[in-house]
Amino acid sequence: MSNLFLLALYTHVVACSVSLVPEVSQEGLLQPYNTYADVTLFHFHIPDEVTRVTWEFAAFMDDPGCPVKDVHVLVQHGSYPVVNRNNATLQNYMYTSRSSVHEISTKSAYQPHDATVLPVYNPLPGSWFAAAYIPNWNEQMQQEGIIHKCRYSLGSIAMWSQKDHIQTLNIGVKQSVRTHENLSYYRFFLPSHTWFLQVNISNCHMLEQIINRDTGERLFRWCMRSLALSARSLPSYNPDGGVANITQGGNHVFTEQRPYSDGYYYLLVVTEGETGIDITINTKECGSAFKKVRQHVRDVKKSEYTEVSSKQEMEFVGTATPINITVTVSASEDYSKSQHESSRVLDWEEVWPNITNESPLILSHIPDDSSILDVDLSAESHRCYPVLPLARIKHASDFTDTFLIQGPEWYSTWLSVQRGLPVFTYLTLLPFTDIGGTLSVNILMDELLMNATRQLITIVGCVSKGRPPEVRNGSLICEEQQLTLNITSSSRATVEDFILIPFPEPDIWFLALQSICYYNGQKTPCIVDQVMVSIDIRTQPCVFTGENPCGSHGLCQETHRGMFFFTSCVCSAGWQGWGCEDGEAAQGWDTVITGLCLLTLSNIFFLPPTIIAARRHLYSQALLFTATMIASIFYHACDNEVVAYCVTKYEVLQFTDFFFSLLCFWVTVVGLGGIDEAFCPLLHTLGVVIIAPAVQYSRTALASFTVPMAFATAVPLCHIVYQRWRKGAWPSVQPRQLLYRCVGISLALVGLFMFALIQTKDNYKYIHSTWHVVIALSLVFLLPSRSQSELGLNAPSPVMRHSTPLTSDDAELIDVGETTVDYTASSLVFHVTSDVDFLLTDNEEDYHNLDKDTQ
Repeated sequence: MSNLFLLALYTHVVACSVSLVPEVSQEGLLQPYNTYADVTLFHFHIPDEVTRVTWEFAAFMDDPGCPVKDVHVLVQHGSYPVVNRNNATLQNYMYTSRSSVHEISTKSAYQPHDATVLPVYNPLPGSWFAAAYIPNWNEQMQQEGIIHKCRYSLGSIAMWSQKDHIQTLNIGVKQSVRTHENLSYYRFFLPSHTWFLQVNISNCHMLEQIINRDTGERLFRWCMRSLALSARSLPSYNPDGGVANITQGGNHVFTEQRPYSDGYYYLLVVTEGETGIDITINTKECGSAFKKVRQHVRDVKKSEYTEVSSKQEMEFVGTATPINITVTVSASEDYSKSQHESSRVLDWEEVWPNITNESPLILSHIPDDSSILDVDLSAESHRCYPVLPLARIKHASDFTDTFLIQGPEWYSTWLSVQRGLPVFTYLTLLPFTDIGGTLSVNILMDELLMNATRQLITIVGCVSKGRPPEVRNGSLICEEQQLTLNITSSSRATVEDFILIPFPEPDIWFLALQSICYYNGQKTPCIVDQVMVSIDIRTQPCVFTGENPCGSHGLCQETHRGMFFFTSCVCSAGWQGWGCEDGEAAQGWDTVITGLCLLTLSNIFFLPPTIIAARRHLYSQALLFTATMIASIFYHACDNEVVAYCVTKYEVLQFTDFFFSLLCFWVTVVGLGGIDEAFCPLLHTLGVVIIAPAVQYSRTALASFTVPMAFATAVPLCHIVYQRWRKGAWPSVQPRQLLYRCVGISLALVGLFMFALIQTKDNYKYIHSTWHVVIALSLVFLLPSRSQSELGLNAPSPVMRHSTPLTSDDAELIDVGETTVDYTASSLVFHVTSDVDFLLTDNEEDYHNLDKDTQ
């Protein structure tokens, strides 16, 4: 894979004359997509003035026998890409469009020979994120180490071509430039608060001529083949669209009435030879006008706060057109609820730029005035609307910041919208800090306006990124329907509207509001001078505010992965969507309850082995079986997505379930060897010492099960071998007991096979419940007899007296049967025909009588 990247890099360096800087290659493990925490993220920083960036992706798998999987990769500028799982339905209030996002797919391979290439021309500079994942499938739930678990990974590398030595232009002066290449780039910096941009390209003249060698005639060529203007990134050359084919002496004017400020603009000039042109850049900023406004306020202000009525206006003279600015601040929290409350006109310098709040602020637009704006442009472009910066209120938790209107000594969410005039606010979202949550924009109209007039009062809100929304002919124009807010005074259900933007891009975000009134379906001037609107703008984790950020069908989780930090919803019971609101594939309540009952009530099958163990006086086994049953019931009651009941921490319940289950098998298997009761406490303690660390180390690894069971199986086997060495003969086994042990071992193997090889995510509740039943029944057939000391392997002598018959519960594992024991001349010779129970005796009198008869 690395050789392929180096070859591509060398080829590109040879072919291109521009500088090329490769990004360090990155690789990450891939996971099937269940939640956004399963996504593999890559980060790339693309510098300014890049003409082309190329990403190459190759998916690997660690074994040639692994199935080939599709790998989906989303590459996006600025923030984490939003992954829509299984094309789940997204609600209308969810805005997921992005300024630049690309999606590709590739396939995994053991030794990939080709890489999937994604070229992006003239990319935006800054952070780029790549999110990769494998579509979710019904993955087999297996213990680690039973069979090979395939691992998938993705390797990535980025290479880009950067344009050097771009000429910088000045604003406000005419500059003559000459092109030296077919594609010539120029740039100029646009400061903040710029509301108008005009780029005038004129006086195009060719500095060289093309002569036909055969005829000596001058060949015709265009003075400029193409022109393009772009903000923040280099413009693209498109000969079929845009501005093209400008002749000698021609000109063209680019006009931006709401440009992207605080960044570079780039101009592309495409020519067929060396050409000279004149470039004049004119801008209009709000700052110069507001300085004169502030000075006039200081001249006419009589005191720091002057009491005036709510409709009083301040007229600024000395301009061609009066500038009406009314700053209204109510004396109480809710101005709209009292028409008799006084208001105050604040000093513009105190209010701007930290304009207000707790009470409404009304600012009219600044009309056309050449003496203020110093630019002779159209009336519409002259208008400079005040923009209210929102102050960030930082909270202790992550992604819980709020943005409020700031006054001299207070904060508020209430804003007054004057009739017919739009009001603009803006906030700044930071990279990495704010992109992992959700930007929530909510507007609410004062409900008292529903009965204030017969007119239908409507507030239109526009949300935009990077630049203010457009105002055309005095009306607010929203670029995208998904970023439009509408509230009306018709009913309580329509006085509120909101937009949610998951993983927002870091930039300046604007919110503009304008009031429009209707009467009998016709647009009419508003009777109400001002409309009180509460704006609630905040960053929040996951989707919703309150105690349930993911609604009633999901949980919100925070993920920290190196430099990446984000929140996402974990949906339950088949619910899908970014906020777990898509219930198309949701499980019904009956299915959820059925699965919960199966997983918990199936543990009742541990009652039969518990009762049998108690009847045989195997109290240790009975206690363990009971503890295992209770631990498994509470663990599965807690391990549920929809209805979860946890008596303690999930980790504690999971540990006790795994620990008691393995300890049950340890005690049961150890008891099969007929070990003397004096050693049983030691062996049981040894099981605890071995099983507890194994379960704590890994509860799903094969070694956590096989190592303790290997030790447990070795104990009875070693004891039988020891008895063989001591007595010189292998003990025989009763057919019935052999059948019991074979049935128990078979059930245990069937349960292990189901648990390790058949169980999947979809059939988990059925297979795992069956596993409970099978394992519990296997314990019934593997239980030893009443007392460990009564086993035939521990018989102190081959001779015993006859006693009363044994019950079925006293049947022994080992049966001597009819056996003939021949000794040498110095040994006794006798025949014994009896059951194993008649071999066990401590009566010395029987021994003496037997010796006499033998002699």
